[in-house]
Amino acid sequence: MTKTEQDTGLPQLQQQGEAGSSFNGPALDAAALTALTIRALQHHAASLSENGEARLVSVSCDVTGMDFPGGDGAITIKVDRQTRTLLFIGAELTSKTGLHLRATAIFRLDTGPR
Repeated sequence: MTKTEQDTGLPQLQQQGEAGSSFNGPALDAAALTALTIRALQHHAASLSENGEARLVSVSCDVTGMDFPGGDGAITIKVDRQTRTLLFIGAELTSKTGLHLRATAIFRLDTGPR
């Protein structure tokens, strides 16, 4: 189940084509930035799946320790490799102050009934 913005308190992501997402929000800690990045990765992975679904298998996030002061942020996404059933994807979350978080993830794309 996907929670809404009101449920999580996270800023709403605006899709920026195939390159990623952007958002505008208050000062956010590393946990909130991680959650936003995972949401952007999930959306992108689902858009690449034949049935519009993708299941997160693994994620690794590295934070830089730089505070996100609030304002505009961007999440840039890059597909590293895609097979019939797996997607290897990365993302970077940045703002005017620099890089805040880098993530790599693996998604399973064949999430239909078995």
